[in-house]
Parts: sequence; C-alpha cells; structure tokens
Amino acid sequence: MLQFGTAQTAGRIEDRRFLTGQGRYVDDLAPRGALHAVFLRSPVAHGVIDGLELDAARAMPGVHLVLDAVGLVSAGVTLGMRASVVRNADGTRGAAPMRPTLAQGIMRHLGEPVVLVVAETLVQARDAVEVIGLDYTDHSPAITLGEGPQVHLEAPGNRAYDYALGDAAAVARALEASLHRVTVEVLHNRVFPASLEPRAAFAEWDGARLHFCVCAQGVWEQKAELARMLGLSPADVRVTNPDVGGGFGMKAMTYPEYVPLAQAARLLGRAVRWTCDRGEAMLSDNGARDLVATAELGFDAGHRITAYRCTVRANLGAYNSQFGQMIQSELF
Repeated sequence: MLQFGTAQTAGRIEDRRFLTGQGRYVDDLAPRGALHAVFLRSPVAHGVIDGLELDAARAMPGVHLVLDAVGLVSAGVTLGMRASVVRNADGTRGAAPMRPTLAQGIMRHLGEPVVLVVAETLVQARDAVEVIGLDYTDHSPAITLGEGPQVHLEAPGNRAYDYALGDAAAVARALEASLHRVTVEVLHNRVFPASLEPRAAFAEWDGARLHFCVCAQGVWEQKAELARMLGLSPADVRVTNPDVGGGFGMKAMTYPEYVPLAQAARLLGRAVRWTCDRGEAMLSDNGARDLVATAELGFDAGHRITAYRCTVRANLGAYNSQFGQMIQSELF
C-alpha cells in the first residue's frame, strides 16, 4: 500500500500486446458467418418523411432483413432512448423529447439512422441501402443557438434546459456595487472525437438470451437500455467490452444503432455485426462542447474580485445525448 500511496504509477502490462498487433477488437471477435448490417441515414439536417419504399431492398440478393421504425414498434420494441435531464432554475425538469432508435416521421439531423438493412455480405447490404426509396420534405434546420425553426415541441424556442447555480440576486447586487467590471466572451468550438476504432458491435441471440459485444466504455448502461427497450429481463442480456480503440467519453453513451442491431439478431436467429465507417462516425458520434460562455467579473478599488457571473449557452444538437444536459451544466 505504501508504494502506491506515494503517487507512484502502476506499470502498464498491455502495451506489448497492442504494439505487436495482438489486440482483440469487435471486428476481430465477430462470429464467423455473422450477417452484416448497414444503416440508411438521413441525407438532410431536418426533413419530414413522406414515404419509405422498402420492397426493392428486401428483394435484393443476400438480404435477410430490412427494418424501420414501424417494424420496431410492431415487434413491441420501445423506440425512445433514455436521457438524463437536469433541474431548471424554476424547479422544472429539462426537456426530454423522444429520441427514436430509427427516425420516426421526422429526421432531425444529418446522418440520423432511418432504416437497418441486414445481408449476407457487407457489399450486399450496402447495395440494398442504395435502392431504398426515401421520400421526404426538406425543412430549414436550426443551426445557430437560439435561432431557427423549433426542433421539438417539448423544447419551446429550442431551449433544452435553463440551469442555474448560485445566488443570482446577490451576484447582481455585487456586480452593481463593484468599482470595476470586466466582461469577456469565450467560444468553445465543437470537438469531434475521432477514435482509431470507430463504433462497432455484434449481437447474438440463442433463443432466450442476448449477447451484445460493443466497443464501449462500460457495460451497465448498455445492458440496462437493451433490456428495457427490447422487453428482456436484465438477466437475459449479457454485454461485453473487448479491447476498445479509443473512447474519449464518446463511447460512454448508448447509441440508436444498438437496439435495431440486437433486434435483428433476435428476429433472424443469427449473429449480426456492424462497424461504423469514418463518414458515418463524423455524422453520428456524439461531439463535445460547442459553448458560448460570457464571464463577468467585478473588482473593488484594490482589484480584488467581488463578484463573478458566467452565462453559458450550450449547443446539445438535435437530441439529448443521454448525459448531455448534465455534462454541460452540473459538470461544467
């Protein structure tokens, strides 16, 4: 205990395996003969789905399953993902609009998954996606904070939450009484976490239990959400994490693709695998930051700080990303 109680680091034991190409990632572990999954994604940032023509894709060579939101709901799968929300300044809770695992009626961001195709080979799945008929009406997207059309009815003015910490009235009085005041605006640009290993998973169904292997940062959130949305007992869901090629917090959340993937394995009775390509990742992985922070400082005659107020506008994107509200407020 003394050795590690004096700030000495523990030695690393995994480096040789990784540096010599002996890592074991999702793609390395996918069962032989697993079917391949590909997603049709929204081609626009904001569009109303007028129609989906899936018959041509279902008739393509090697295709085993074409699944949309209607198919998930018909099978009894819960469509909406869970999200953590914070308490607003007035005591109400932050907005929690439904985030469907496959777009239902409206596409709310570029790259949102709309249809899942499962085929014998990756090429066959990609070819089938190309013949899906997606008819939609393009709408103007909300791009700038506080501007643009309303994205969710549950969030008037596109405000997801209004969090506050501290005594606002006391700070206002202190600022007014300060001899000197300074205001600065700081822009925190959006950051994209480009992990070496894109998100990937495979699902296996043995007739009673689900095994879901995913490159994620932990298993418990994945297990709980898969059980809830698929209507399974948690005891019948096993989630495993092999080696993970980078996470950066981005892989800590659950994602829309995982539930349709697991449902496909359950429907087909065969393992189904999916690996996100880099283009998909740029559109569908959770980003970070995109904040505008305005800080105000008050000083007395001796230039000691007498008051501090920071107002932050956080761009959460099209949906709550499970922990997005908390990360940008309580943990900011």
